[in-house]
Amino acid sequence: MPRLLAVGHVTWDLLQGQQVLGGSVSYATLAARKLGWEAAALTSAGPDFDPGRDLPDVNVFRSGSGATTRFVNAYGPGGVRQQILSARADAIDFGRLPEGWRNPDVLLLGGVAAEIPPRAAQLFQAEVVGANAQGWLRAFDPDGTVYPLEWKDPAADLAGVHVLFLSEHDLPDARARCRELLSIVPVIALTRGWRGLYLMTRDGEEEIAGLPRQEVDPTGAGDVFAATFLMRYHETGNLADAAAFAACGASCVVEGIAATTLGDRAEIDLRLVQRDRMYEEGEWEE
Repeated sequence: MPRLLAVGHVTWDLLQGQQVLGGSVSYATLAARKLGWEAAALTSAGPDFDPGRDLPDVNVFRSGSGATTRFVNAYGPGGVRQQILSARADAIDFGRLPEGWRNPDVLLLGGVAAEIPPRAAQLFQAEVVGANAQGWLRAFDPDGTVYPLEWKDPAADLAGVHVLFLSEHDLPDARARCRELLSIVPVIALTRGWRGLYLMTRDGEEEIAGLPRQEVDPTGAGDVFAATFLMRYHETGNLADAAAFAACGASCVVEGIAATTLGDRAEIDLRLVQRDRMYEEGEWEE
């Protein structure tokens, strides 16, 4: 039975002088495998991406392309990311996906470079559907410099989506904008790095604590959070439980470069206990 399907470009990222595999679909599917779920990626990439080598134990349905999407990433104060797009893969061919993978338990739309078309979620029959906002909120200068883009048609892009994930850095006045977006999608997780997140629904919002950790590389933390949240929500049906579990899952990945420090269930459960103890003993301060 298909479990998690992630849709979007895999990428090659230049991080701290190293070329590493990136993209939401990479982090999401590797996190899913770490938690024991079958996972697949629907993507487009060039010949420098080898699915068996780069995403072992993940079912990869790839559209061939002349290049793989590539980014140069640098982080400034407060975790604000500066990016340059040096190559972009072709459009994703949705016809590459076998019919058996059109009804996954969890679908994550993980765009990074405007590669997810409007109403993409409606091409599937997933039980839980999530989307990362970042791919719709970026534009690129001729030299590849990434700059913020006003979201042109969120109603079309988010049609059929149950949970929207975005960072406080993705939109100006992000918290207020999220309240507007709740007219389109019923649940929003507004992530705030090590501080946790605001879990927002049409009935109100709840602040969910994170787990501060020594940060080596924050890239992919939001993607791991999204995938882990959706899986846990599918398992428990509890939004707050899913958010706490995902926050602790994201705390693992920041401790290493790229996806080298993903946590398994035992590690995430341990961090949940540590997180709760920190708050009970008053050790955490924003």
